[in-house]
Amino acid sequence: MYMALVLYRRHLKSCRVHSSGLPARAKRLYMDCECPIWMYGRTGKGLVPRQSTGFMDLKEAEALRGSLVADARSEKVHGPKLGECMDKYLASRRHEMAEKTYGHHKLLLGRLTNYCERRGVYFMRELTVDLLETFKVDGLPELADTSKSTAIAKLRCFLRDAFRRGWITESLVDKVTAHRAVYEQKEPYTDEEVDRILAEALKLNGGTHGYAKHPKTFRLLLELMLEAGMRVGDAIRFDPAVLVKGEHLWIYTHVPQKSKRTERPKPMEAYITDGLKTAIAECEWLSPKRPFYFGTSKNPAYLANQVYERMKTIGTRCEVADCRPHRLRDTFAVRKLLSGFQLEDVSRLLGHSSVKVTETYYAKWTAGRRMRLERLVAESVMNTQGHTLRN
Repeated sequence: MYMALVLYRRHLKSCRVHSSGLPARAKRLYMDCECPIWMYGRTGKGLVPRQSTGFMDLKEAEALRGSLVADARSEKVHGPKLGECMDKYLASRRHEMAEKTYGHHKLLLGRLTNYCERRGVYFMRELTVDLLETFKVDGLPELADTSKSTAIAKLRCFLRDAFRRGWITESLVDKVTAHRAVYEQKEPYTDEEVDRILAEALKLNGGTHGYAKHPKTFRLLLELMLEAGMRVGDAIRFDPAVLVKGEHLWIYTHVPQKSKRTERPKPMEAYITDGLKTAIAECEWLSPKRPFYFGTSKNPAYLANQVYERMKTIGTRCEVADCRPHRLRDTFAVRKLLSGFQLEDVSRLLGHSSVKVTETYYAKWTAGRRMRLERLVAESVMNTQGHTLRN
């Protein structure tokens, strides 16, 4: 038996109970007045600290107590509620997630909660493999293939943690399959498209602040991404003060914005020519210390979206399809591969976590690797006299 969840009135100074002559302990049991009703005690979920019910009517307070006791009994049978577990999970992971990543997790788990509740499922232990597999199809219908793969990976992380913490008694993560996405090979801009984009960038006008008001500065931002292969979030935070002169180029060392909080920061290097460095130094800067960063927003994603919107406008005007910042980075990568760079070197320049990531997106552009493999195979089918072996 659980200790009762006790209701009592917290009597006001004006309450008539004070003139009744009742002992102090007995006054708590006196309910024939309109003073606020409080409660304390324990339910099946645990201790309920002393707190106000928010009611003065006894029937309303008793209804609240009854619902709390019923919820505790249901939780003992079905496990904790979906929403409560998801809140606890997000709170436990908050310190290791960037703001954008945290938002993605919260959105996904919110969708799962709503999907389940519309089907009468409110508790963790009511989750089934069939329900979760159906959610993957019906609950995430508008997501692109690669985005769905990432979302389901997040869902499986939640299920793994739920089993570890005892919220569910079955390891659902072992039965809910991952979504295997087919990653499309990246398509760079052509040289002619790059020329049109850069020329159109100089025609931006009509803005009162930011990139639209400073077309020459905006063009240099695009050139920086194209020349150094930087992500837009890193390019807008470019700080010329940390440039160091190398033997041939200027070296820019920075910590990528896209990195896991739980890992030790891994600085990466970008290489800047004298011409681009000089052009940036002489252009009109958007803030005192950083040429491409403006405004008081502490969220670089806002400025990244501004760059994205400007490039959409440019693409429409100069008739370049799919005109967006990341394709400048793709163009950088493909140009380096076609000029003979090894895949490992391009992977390092892009700051990828592994060469496998680079190969996933740029395999068809590795001409140098194909030529090397062809040469090795050709050499392997030659005998010691230099004649080609017959089949």
